[in-house]
Amino acid sequence: MSLLTLVQDAADRIGLPQPSQVIGSSDTQVRQLLGLAQQEGKELARRGRWQVLVTEKTFTATATEEQASTIPSDFDYMVEGSFWNRTQGRQVIGPLTSHRWQMLKTGLISNVWDAFRIRGDALLMNPTPTAGDSMAYEYISKNWCTDAGETTPAAKWTSDDDIGLLDEELMTLGLIWRWMRAKGFDYGEAQRTYETEVEKQLGRDGGQSLLNLNGDAGAYGPYDPLVPDGNWTI
Repeated sequence: MSLLTLVQDAADRIGLPQPSQVIGSSDTQVRQLLGLAQQEGKELARRGRWQVLVTEKTFTATATEEQASTIPSDFDYMVEGSFWNRTQGRQVIGPLTSHRWQMLKTGLISNVWDAFRIRGDALLMNPTPTAGDSMAYEYISKNWCTDAGETTPAAKWTSDDDIGLLDEELMTLGLIWRWMRAKGFDYGEAQRTYETEVEKQLGRDGGQSLLNLNGDAGAYGPYDPLVPDGNWTI
């Protein structure tokens, strides 16, 4: 799905002439559709943890409190529990609260394990990690579209042939109900259809792990990838 095909599809469904151009168009109708398409992309991206927007960041630790250049430019938010020191084989605890961080800075208490805080777009760690340790975490990217060659992700449509990374039908439905609202039409049913489809997609996006309620097996059912099936060695 490109920006142009998205707007053309929405135009067909709401009874507008198909535009041949979106970016740079002087047509006020098309310009409004572009603005609503920008809004839809931004808001849909933040509706949930879409697997297509989940990204991994790896870096080599330095023996300093602030780990420079470890927050990517497309960083939206970190996936909780995903930060690990791979060299030490330990989870990096956090993010620490302001209260906890300032308490650590007094020197009255100290951390036993690696811990982190994000402040002022900087990744801070306490205690100071060992230089050379391999670190990794997952985060949600704010870039929900990309260029036609899929080499330059972005958080905004900039060209007619830009490609959306999120579900095409969801973005089309979102554009339709937003246009109806902007025009003062009854958009309730269109919005309900959109919300229903968003919830469906969020429920199955990337797959879901099993939820065990009987307490006698791991989260993955009888086969836990972290526990061998047999032939244990003590």
